Amino acid sequence: MDPRQFPEQYRVKAQEWATADGEARKLEKMEKIIFSEIVNQSEGAISAREHAARANPAYKDAAQAAIGARTCANLLKAELDGMEMAWETWRTLNATKRAEMRVQ
Repeated sequence: MDPRQFPEQYRVKAQEWATADGEARKLEKMEKIIFSEIVNQSEGAISAREHAARANPAYKDAAQAAIGARTCANLLKAELDGMEMAWETWRTLNATKRAEMRVQ
């Protein structure tokens, strides 16, 4: 790991994650809006309208899109967390090497 390149690599990955997370949040909100619109356009008891809304193709598509976007964002966050762990491991190993050199 090149410590001079790490901050830029981390910044790029963090921006990718932020963009993906924003997209996932947007699609999750849209899923709720579509669900509400379908429920409000339906007739009958609320439970029956909610059941019908969940079976509606527009809602199913919105839910699938939100799930896909959240999965993408979660994978990028996992990569970002892995980069943080790699950095901390590198930093710890180098601190240990410096301490060992002082002891000798």
